[in-house]
Amino acid sequence: MKKCQLKFMIDLASPFLKALLKHSTNPIIIFKVKPILVVVEHNDAYQALIGRVGGKLKFYDINIIPNLLSATEKVLLIKTVQKVSELKAKATLVIHPIYSNSPNVKWELEFSPVLQNDRPVEYIICSLREIPLDENDLEHILFELSESEARFRGFFDQAPLGMCVLKGPALITEYANDNILKLWGKTRKEVIGIPQEKARPELEKQQALVAHVKDIFKNGQPLTINELKISTPISDGYFIAFYEPLKNDKNEVNRILVIIKDITEQVNFKKELLKAKDILKIAMDASEMGSWNIDLESKQILLSERAQQIYELENNRLGIEEAKSLISMEDIGHLTSGIRRALHHRNAFNIEYQINLNGISAKSKWLRTAGKAYYNEQGKAVYIAGAVLDITEHKQDEIRKNDFIGMVSHELKTPLTSLSAYVQLLQHKFKETDNDFTIQILDKVNVQLKRMSLMIDGFLNVSLLEAGKILLNKTNFNLVLLIKTIAEENRIVLPSHFIQVVGTEEMMVNADMEKIGNVITNLIGNAAKYSKKNSLIAIKCETQKDYVIVSVEDEGIGIRENDIPKLFDRFYRVESPDTKTIAGFGVGLYICAEVIERHQGKIWAESKLGKGSTFYFSLPTTNTP
Repeated sequence: MKKCQLKFMIDLASPFLKALLKHSTNPIIIFKVKPILVVVEHNDAYQALIGRVGGKLKFYDINIIPNLLSATEKVLLIKTVQKVSELKAKATLVIHPIYSNSPNVKWELEFSPVLQNDRPVEYIICSLREIPLDENDLEHILFELSESEARFRGFFDQAPLGMCVLKGPALITEYANDNILKLWGKTRKEVIGIPQEKARPELEKQQALVAHVKDIFKNGQPLTINELKISTPISDGYFIAFYEPLKNDKNEVNRILVIIKDITEQVNFKKELLKAKDILKIAMDASEMGSWNIDLESKQILLSERAQQIYELENNRLGIEEAKSLISMEDIGHLTSGIRRALHHRNAFNIEYQINLNGISAKSKWLRTAGKAYYNEQGKAVYIAGAVLDITEHKQDEIRKNDFIGMVSHELKTPLTSLSAYVQLLQHKFKETDNDFTIQILDKVNVQLKRMSLMIDGFLNVSLLEAGKILLNKTNFNLVLLIKTIAEENRIVLPSHFIQVVGTEEMMVNADMEKIGNVITNLIGNAAKYSKKNSLIAIKCETQKDYVIVSVEDEGIGIRENDIPKLFDRFYRVESPDTKTIAGFGVGLYICAEVIERHQGKIWAESKLGKGSTFYFSLPTTNTP
């Protein structure tokens, strides 16, 4: 049986190709056309042949054949290869290896081009058959035919794909391996020697496909069908099917080799991926988000239509430097360092920044962008993809709200200060009398005034933080001494709790003493607020490498695990039956986090529900660069 011309992309590493070569005992070589006769793959049978007939030659490749030929046959061999390449057609050449160790045979070389659509021929498959010089050696010929038939059936049955051979326009099944029988849900007895349309009634609904296959007998052209849906009584699925015409000695198509590969999993995955893309697009359209992609090799940014609208650009492509020029000078460092940090740690980023449109600072927008880098097999970042959202209106509302809060807080401070002064004056006056009731009432009023002052300071600090107006006045001071001083003050304000300080006598840091004091005060007040009377609040101070770690531990109600990551968000308060009666606005921990972050430190919490919580913050020591 002559070999069919292949018309699909050759994959030299394909397990299927390896199986084809391994199960063929005929010598087979695959070589590139340019440079001519350079072997890229061969089977064991070819290597064994060259080793047997090549004598003392030490290398096994196609160049052995020219070395075994006469000068005339060498020229003929090269011309035949060139003809196969140019005409994209098979050719056969019979040669006599006069310098081999087998002088009583001649070789029949059959060259088949590997066709890849309209591209020039790059590979040629060559099969080699030894022919005895005595053409009447019928016994030898019959033995060779029998052996070839057995090899063909062995390969056919063990092929990892579904395969069958259909004979004549009636499409009578001549051969069928186990894989395709399983797909059809048939036994060999039910299909071999029977026309396909009779053996498989489900083809009644696939008449267009049957017609295309029958046309191969007329046009002699291979047929490839991608994502062919096949429904059988056993299962439904998607397949890629190759229909290769097989010709007889008269160059007439009399059979068709069918190779079917199951791609159901890939097709379903592609459908799910398209569905997910559609859902994502709908979600992004609804939220008015745009998408972008940065090619780190070309340093080009590709914007979606919505992203292009957000940036008010005429083109959906721009260079990284051009994109940087749109970002306000105040935010360029914050944005680039955030992206670099995400690349280094291989995690996502979410950053807010301001842009100046068309280089005009008078017209600006606030944007929020989130993204993630993607890496190649060598671990190198190749591109960054993400989304961008115009938050200008939200940001302006936020700025107006912060301005309002700041203004109101500032205005409230004046009467509150006066009220505190009057209370202190009354306290001083009544201390000279025996009116204990009035003194106690004034003490309680003074405590409430201090709490109100702290709340107003909190709102004022939020406003200043959002406006970027909080500046750090760093000095070197003893952190332990500051903690002990604040603890002593809180013992007076919070007589209902036991406040204990654990740590060394001295721990020097370089920080803003007033703001760090506010953080400690806030954490102590928070611990007292969420714990029972007469419970312990323990403050510890210790060093770890180049950082000082301060912890405030309570014996309170504890925090649910899923609430802990949100504790330091602005205006966030834990909602539970235990916290309904506890006053607060959710700004204290937010201010603490912002202050500690501006000191290049960290703040975090650990808790067990019903057993208590511990809040930590770290600060660089004075030795930290």
